[in-house]
Amino acid sequence: MVIGYRLLPYGLSRKETSLEAGKLLKQLVAQETGVTLADVSLQKNDNGAPQLSISGTRVYCSISHKNNFVVAAYSAESPIGVDVENLESDKDYLRIREHYSNGFLKGVTTKKDFFYRWTLAEAYAKASGQPLLDVLEVNFEYKKLKAFYKKAGAFLICTCTNT
Repeated sequence: MVIGYRLLPYGLSRKETSLEAGKLLKQLVAQETGVTLADVSLQKNDNGAPQLSISGTRVYCSISHKNNFVVAAYSAESPIGVDVENLESDKDYLRIREHYSNGFLKGVTTKKDFFYRWTLAEAYAKASGQPLLDVLEVNFEYKKLKAFYKKAGAFLICTCTNT
């Protein structure tokens, strides 16, 4: 599993930020594997999720971006999901927490807890291929997940594999 992140200049559009996340992913692959950028292909599937190929071989990957911060991850061994949130966000976490208080967000009481659980839900949804809303409906305690967290300034990154 390889993970990278980058802070971008302010003012980029959502589309530009998404493209930068894809560039980061391709650069990580080239750097870690020694292949050229021409050997790395990044497409989108029918659901809009990224599909990564290295010299024609499909590899698991995930990208996320929030504001001007991008994160990319890939794994040759197992499905992977990544999410990033700005811990200083104005996100109405109380409303969201209450809505899913019997599901994935059960037991969440603080804003910090919310962001840790929320990034896990998004990363797990990406790794498992399940819709986020379906993941949020299920009680968190029943999930057996491998999750890794990293703080980078005001941003929280969660990487999840479901194996």
